[in-house]
Amino acid sequence: MGYTLNLDEKQVKILQEKLKDYEASPTNNYTLFLAKFNTSTITIYKTMTVLIQGKTEYETYLDICNTLSIEPIEKDRAVTVDVSGFDAFIGTDEVGTGDFFGGIVVAGAFVSKDDISFVKQLGVKDSKELSDYKIQQIAPLLEERIPYYSYSLDNLRFNYLTFHYKLNMNHIKSLMHNSVILNMKKIVPEYDGIIIDGFTSQANYFNYLKNEKNVAKDVILYEKAENKYLSVACASIIARYEFIKSLEELSKQVGFDIPKGAGKPVDAAIKRIYSEKGLGAFKNIAKLNFKNLEPYK
Repeated sequence: MGYTLNLDEKQVKILQEKLKDYEASPTNNYTLFLAKFNTSTITIYKTMTVLIQGKTEYETYLDICNTLSIEPIEKDRAVTVDVSGFDAFIGTDEVGTGDFFGGIVVAGAFVSKDDISFVKQLGVKDSKELSDYKIQQIAPLLEERIPYYSYSLDNLRFNYLTFHYKLNMNHIKSLMHNSVILNMKKIVPEYDGIIIDGFTSQANYFNYLKNEKNVAKDVILYEKAENKYLSVACASIIARYEFIKSLEELSKQVGFDIPKGAGKPVDAAIKRIYSEKGLGAFKNIAKLNFKNLEPYK
C-alpha cells in the first residue's frame, strides 16, 4: 500500500543525509532520491512528496517521522484506503473541448486495487478542481505508476473534421474515446469495467460510432464520473496535463501565453494574433468553428 509524507526542502535534505548509505539509482526523471532501507523503498519525488513502500513500510515510516519530528498517524489510518467498495475500471475523460485555442486530448487510465491508496494519497480528483500547478505535480507521478493512454487531436485535424466531414464535437469525442479505449484494452487485458465521463447518451455515443469497424461495446457513459471513479479522475488529470503542455507549445509559436477557455482574455488574444499574423494563423492553433472568430471572418 504505502505511506506518504509531504516535506519541505530542509526536511528532504535531512532525510537524504540519513539515507545516503542506502541510496539507489532513480528509475525516472521525476524522482529526486531513491533509497532501499530496512526492506523498504523510499522514493523522494521532485515535488517533495515521499513515498514509503515495502514489507516494513510502517516501521520505516515511524523511523522517518521520528527523524523529522513529525507526529505519525496510526497504522490503520495511515495505510489506507478501504478498497472493498472499488472496482478495477478503465476510465476515460477529455479536455480542451471548451477551449478556443488548442486541440482536444482524450486520456484513458486504469487504477488497480493495489494502486488505489497511492492515487488517493496524491490527492487525485476531477482535474477541473485542481490548479495547473497541482496538475503538473500529480500527472507525471500517475503516468509513471499506472497504465494510461492519451490521444491528442491537433487543431489542423480538428478543423478538417469539422469543415470537410461536418462532424460535431460529440462525434469527434466519441471517435477519440473509442480509440483510446481500444488501446487501453491492449494495455490492460483484465478489468472490471470501462467508464466514460458522460458527455452524451449511451445511444448517441454508439450511433456516432456506427460506421467504425472496431468499437468497444463494453462501456458505460456516466455523468460526472470523475467524481466517483478514480480511474476517470486520473484520466482527467493526465488529459489536462497533456493539454497544458500542448498549449505551452502553441504559446511559443505565437510569442505570448495563450489563454484557456473562450472568454474575454481569449478575445483579446485573437485580436492580437489577427493584427500580427492574419486570419490564416488560426487554422493551426485554434478551433475555427468557435464564435469568438466570427468578427474576423
